[in-house]
Amino acid sequence: MKSLFKIKLIIIPTLIIVSFLIGIFVAVSNINSSVQNNEFSIKNGNWIVNPNMDLQNNFQRAYVSRIGVFALDEKEAIYFLSSKDNMGKNLSSDFDYEITGNPPAGRYWSYTLYGEDYYLVNNKTDVYTINKENFEKNYPITISSSRKNSNWLPSGNEKQFHITLRLYNPDKEVYINLDSIELPLIKRIEK
Repeated sequence: MKSLFKIKLIIIPTLIIVSFLIGIFVAVSNINSSVQNNEFSIKNGNWIVNPNMDLQNNFQRAYVSRIGVFALDEKEAIYFLSSKDNMGKNLSSDFDYEITGNPPAGRYWSYTLYGEDYYLVNNKTDVYTINKENFEKNYPITISSSRKNSNWLPSGNEKQFHITLRLYNPDKEVYINLDSIELPLIKRIEK
């Protein structure tokens, strides 16, 4: 009887822990699937945007927390995300890129690089963003793992990375035309 009790003391907590871990795995897999399938987003070229940040849906809330911790309401900011270049290929530190074209009109804008884990790309120079204030007008924005002189976003050593274009207080036309407004191109630079 004692040995059966000891077995139950081991098996029951083990089953609870295994069930808990399986539940976490399934939840994270569903969230990642939502992120990858862009279920809450509008596609515009190689960019996606989540048009509604009211977070009424639990999956949407999880999606936003997965890729945009502390994201602002859509009345304040719109976040365009790209994981691919203009040819549809995944962004990777193995290549250099140029962002060409202007961001849509708004009070303020910034480009920020995130790694495959959706955290800032680790780099030795602590440069993480190009924005309206530090942008040098006569040069394209260059994304590269090797240092560039102007408008450089270091891509570190990432198998895949993502670019977020944030628009703060965008013009009304941006909201109306999320799927068709002209967005900057991300072009791979052939070496």
